[in-house]
Amino acid sequence: MERTLTKKDQKQLNKWLNAKKVFELLYKASRDGCSNTAFHQKCDNKGPTVTILYNTSDCVFGGYTSVSWDSAGAYRVDPTAFLFRLYFKGSSNPKKYPAINGTNAIYGHANYGPTFGSGHDIYSFNATVALSGASFPLNGSLTPGTSYVMAGDNAASLACSSLNCYDVEVYSVKDGSIINDDQWRQLTESKSEVLKSEIETYSPIDGVKVGRVNILLVGAVGAGKSSYFNTINSIFRGHVTSQACSGSAEHSLTTHFNPAVSISPDTPGYKKTPKTQDIIHCVAFVIDGCSVDVFPDKILQNMKAIQQKANRRGIPQVVILTKVDKSCPYVEEDPGTLFYSSAVSELVEQVSQLIGLPRAHVLPVKNYEKEMELVDDVDVPALVSLRQMLRFADDYLYNFLDEEDED
Repeated sequence: MERTLTKKDQKQLNKWLNAKKVFELLYKASRDGCSNTAFHQKCDNKGPTVTILYNTSDCVFGGYTSVSWDSAGAYRVDPTAFLFRLYFKGSSNPKKYPAINGTNAIYGHANYGPTFGSGHDIYSFNATVALSGASFPLNGSLTPGTSYVMAGDNAASLACSSLNCYDVEVYSVKDGSIINDDQWRQLTESKSEVLKSEIETYSPIDGVKVGRVNILLVGAVGAGKSSYFNTINSIFRGHVTSQACSGSAEHSLTTHFNPAVSISPDTPGYKKTPKTQDIIHCVAFVIDGCSVDVFPDKILQNMKAIQQKANRRGIPQVVILTKVDKSCPYVEEDPGTLFYSSAVSELVEQVSQLIGLPRAHVLPVKNYEKEMELVDDVDVPALVSLRQMLRFADDYLYNFLDEEDED
């Protein structure tokens, strides 16, 4: 079983909260240490939170409170608080247990971990609990039913009466993405058929002996390079295709190549004196939108090295920002909201700062993944990104207008 909050779990919590919320990990016992000090340092005065325990009986349970944790040694009032069960013995079995009146919803004490209810409905731990093997034998207590309505359930049916836990997590609960009334990126054309026609009739600028433009896709394994190719290919073939192998990092098309070996003049196909039509006209860095907060330094360094070489040659660069639907529940449900989503707009800004390119060079897309048929709202961002790369390639080709290439 997963020992962290999944997208499915987040949707269930949002259903109980009757709102669109995002969950930011504040505290994780296996990462930060299972101690009162670590918990309070990470979680005090952070507003609404959800606490989740993953026990060795494969039960996942916890509690939500809209008031902040503190170390005051007093109960806090919260009528909106509730306990919950997500999984029971490894099987999805969600159930919500509301506060009876909210008077003693949580108890904040300097020596305690997360504690719900006056009767220690869920009292996680006291002081420091050392890891024993693969789990933490929490020294609190589990006696639900004093401050929360259990509707016939008890410690056994909530969590197999076990506080022997693989992990304890606390997430900050924040307002989710906002869908703005106006697009954060204005499009001169947003009809897929018009964009498709424009690209189909594209040819490089007059005056340069180039029959095509070359776009280099650069990105980590699993970033979405093959999926992006498949998405563009699907649009022009009229149905969802999978010509390029794509999938998880272990099965990515990228693994068919050896990234440890640099290209050299001895590499088969290498052209020592390339013509204009042989060089790269635009570089596209493909970045997984889900990885931006934890972007690996090594991959960033490699991208920066490629940027430096491209800059010396004046080659334009863009970012193809994939999986942006995972950053916003609204976009996940309706891809047509992509250019209205504040979460996607913020992600574009974040990537712009990370890579050092203008926002207009960061092109968010949702690749075809689960869809069986073409969707206009998926096609448009992909076509916009391709059109922009063609335009940037033309800008680069203006440097070669006076060049006389041999046929």
